[in-house]
Amino acid sequence: MNSFLLGWVAAISSGLFWPALLPPGFLVVIGAAALWLVRQRPMLAGLLLGICWFSWHGDRHITASQPLNEGEHQLVARLLTLPTRGALYQRTLWQVERIGERSLKFHHPNRIWLSYQGETQWQAGHLYQLRVKLRPPMGTFNQFSWNQRRHALANRVVAQGRILAMEPLAQNSHWRVPLAQTLEQAVAQLPRGDLLRALAMADRRGLSDERWQQLRAAGLTHLVAISGLHLSLVALLLVTVLGWLARRLFPSQGGGARLPVLMVAALGVTAYALLAGLGLATQRALIMALAAMVMLATGRFGRPWELLLRAAALLLLLDPLAVLGPGYWLSCCAVAIIMLLVAQAPGWSHGRLASLVWIQCGLTLLLGLVQLGWFGSLSLHALWANLLMVPWVSLVALPLTLLAALWSWSALPFADAGLWLADLSLWPLEWVARLAQSLPGASLGWAHGLMTLILLPLALWLVWRPPVPLARWLAPLLLMPTLLTQVGEPPSSWRVHVMDVRQGLSVVVEKQGRALVYDTGAAFPSGFSYAERVVDPFLRGRGIVSLDYLVLSHGDNDHAGGAGAIKRLWPGVEEISGEGCKQGPSHWQGLDLAWQKFDYRGNNGSCILRISDGQHSVLLPGDIEAASEARMSPKRATVLVTPHHGSRSSSTESWVRAVAPSIVVHPAGWRNRWGFPHPEIEARYQGSGALQKTTGRQGQVSVHFHPEEVKVLSFSEQLAPYWYNQRRW
Repeated sequence: MNSFLLGWVAAISSGLFWPALLPPGFLVVIGAAALWLVRQRPMLAGLLLGICWFSWHGDRHITASQPLNEGEHQLVARLLTLPTRGALYQRTLWQVERIGERSLKFHHPNRIWLSYQGETQWQAGHLYQLRVKLRPPMGTFNQFSWNQRRHALANRVVAQGRILAMEPLAQNSHWRVPLAQTLEQAVAQLPRGDLLRALAMADRRGLSDERWQQLRAAGLTHLVAISGLHLSLVALLLVTVLGWLARRLFPSQGGGARLPVLMVAALGVTAYALLAGLGLATQRALIMALAAMVMLATGRFGRPWELLLRAAALLLLLDPLAVLGPGYWLSCCAVAIIMLLVAQAPGWSHGRLASLVWIQCGLTLLLGLVQLGWFGSLSLHALWANLLMVPWVSLVALPLTLLAALWSWSALPFADAGLWLADLSLWPLEWVARLAQSLPGASLGWAHGLMTLILLPLALWLVWRPPVPLARWLAPLLLMPTLLTQVGEPPSSWRVHVMDVRQGLSVVVEKQGRALVYDTGAAFPSGFSYAERVVDPFLRGRGIVSLDYLVLSHGDNDHAGGAGAIKRLWPGVEEISGEGCKQGPSHWQGLDLAWQKFDYRGNNGSCILRISDGQHSVLLPGDIEAASEARMSPKRATVLVTPHHGSRSSSTESWVRAVAPSIVVHPAGWRNRWGFPHPEIEARYQGSGALQKTTGRQGQVSVHFHPEEVKVLSFSEQLAPYWYNQRRW
C-alpha cells in the first residue's frame, strides 16, 4: 500500500511542473495499464493512476467545451465569499447551480469570479439570478509575482467576468452571517478587532493593506489565515484538555478513552473549520487533520511518515488541483520538516524549551525556502518573529480569541471584557509586525532559480548529517549549480525585461544589480497598482540593490499610473519625465542613453529612449504615432518595444525599415479590446524578418545581452513553461 500511495502522491504533486496535460484519449489506455500493474508494480500503478487523475481534473477545468464558457449567460448562483475590500470595483466568488434552465452535472466545474461596479448589499449564502459576461480567468505572467491563472485553477475557478444584472432569489442567509455581523459590531472599537475577526472566523475583510504589509514583513501572514496550523492547534488543545479530564474522571488503564477524546476533538475541529467558512484551503486542512485523527484512532499506520503519506493521498484524491496552490506544499512540507527535525535532533535539544527552539528555528528556516520558491521573496525577520509569535498565538491568543468569540455569541455576562482581553493578547502580534516592517530586510529575493533553491538545503544537510559515510562527498556536486549562479556576469552583460502589465507598459533595464525602469503600468482607484504587484516584486526578486532612474514616457495611466508607488517603495529613485527627457543622462552603467522628445501633446509627446552598449541596442518609443515617427532619424535597433502597443497608428513602413529590429516585443494585454497588436502591424514586422513576442500571449519577455549572443526568454515558453501558463485556453 505504501508503494502505491507514494507513486500516487508523487505523480499528482509533479503536476505543478508538467509542460502539458495528457490528451483524454491516452487516459483510458494508461488507466487500464495501471490497474493491470497494481499487484506486480504497485508504485508504477500509483504513478500512472495519479497521472490520469490529475490530467482529467486539469483538462475539465480548461477545456473550451465546459458549460461556463466564454460569452454571456443567464445563471442561478450562490454567493460564497464577500468582497475583502470596500472598493468600488468588487470581486466575489460564486457557485453556479443552473445555466439558463439547465442544472450543472456533478462533474462540471461550477466556481466563478464575478465583479460588480457599484454599491450593493451582498449577503453570503444567498441565491441570485444573474446575467453575466464570462471569459477564461485572466492574469499577468511575470517572475516573482502572483500567478492568477494558477491560483484560479487551485481554487477550481473556471471563469471570471462581470455582473450585468442581478436579482436576489432565496433570502435565507448563511448561519455564519449573523455571527460575523455580531462579532464585527462587538469588536468595532477595539484596536485589533480586524485580527480578532480573522482568527475567530477567517473574516479578513477588515484587514487593511497596511496590516497585510506589516504581517508580510514579519513572515506572520500564516497566523491570521486559518490553515492546518490553526486546526492542528485546536485539535491538540482539545485532545490535551479532554484527555486530562478523561484520565481524572474516567480512569482507564487500557487507554479506552482515547477514541471518544479523538471523536470529540474531530467534532471541535470540524466546527472551527465550518466557522471559518470552509473555504478550499480550510477544507484541505480539515481533510488532513481528520485523516490523521482517524488513523490515530484506528492505529492503521506504523510510522509518522505513513500518517502524512495517507493524509496527502486522501487530499489529492478529493482535490488533485490543490498542488497548484501554496497551501498544499506548505502544509505537507511543514509536517515533513517537523518529523525530520525530531528524528535528527541534536543532543542539546532534549529539554522542552530547547526542543521547541530547535523545531521552531528549523521549521522557519526550511519552510522559508518553500515560501521563497513560491513567492520569490522571504522576510529576514521571519525566524525571530515566528519564534516569538507562534507559541504566543498558539497557547494564548488563539484560545482566548475563540473563547471570547463564543462567549460573545452566547450573550453571556462580561462578554465585552473577554473580547477586550483577547484583543490585548493580540497586541504582541501587532507590535512585532510593525517592528519588522520598520527594519531593513523585510523582503529578500532569490534570483538564482528553483533548482538551486532545492539543492542548497539538501547539500547542507548531507554535510551536517550524512545518512551514510560517503554521502558528504555528494554535497559539492549538489552545491555546484548554486556556486555557478554566484559567478557574476561579465561587466558588459545586461538585461531588458518587458513586463506583462496587461494593456500597459513597464520595462526594466538591469545591469550589475542596478536598474532603470521605463514606465510603470497602470494604477486603479481600488488601490491596485502594477508597480506594486508586478514591478516592485520583480526588482526585489532579481536582487536589485538600487533603482537609479524612473522614466515616464508620458502621463497616460497605463504608462505612469504607478509612479507614486515606485517613488514610495524606492525613495532614492530619480524621475525623468516631461521636459526632463530632453536633458536625461547620456551614460548609465557603461551604457549609452540617447533621449528624444517632440513638442506634441499626448501620445506623440512620449519620451523616446535608445539604450546601446555599442554592439546591441534597445529602442523604447513609448506611445508615439506616425507624426513623431516621421520626425525621427532612427538608428537600427536590436530590440524594439513597439510604439503604442502595436497600434496601426504607429509603426509606419518607412520607420520599420529604418529601425530594422531583430527582436520585436509588443506590450499588449491578452484579448485587449483594441485588438493590439494589430494584425497588419504584425505582418509588417514579420516581413522585416523580426522575431516577435507579445506580453499578453507569452507573458514577461526578457532579453539578455552578451558580447557573443542575444538570448530571448519569455515566461510561458522558457522561464515557466508549464501547462497552466499557456494562454490557449
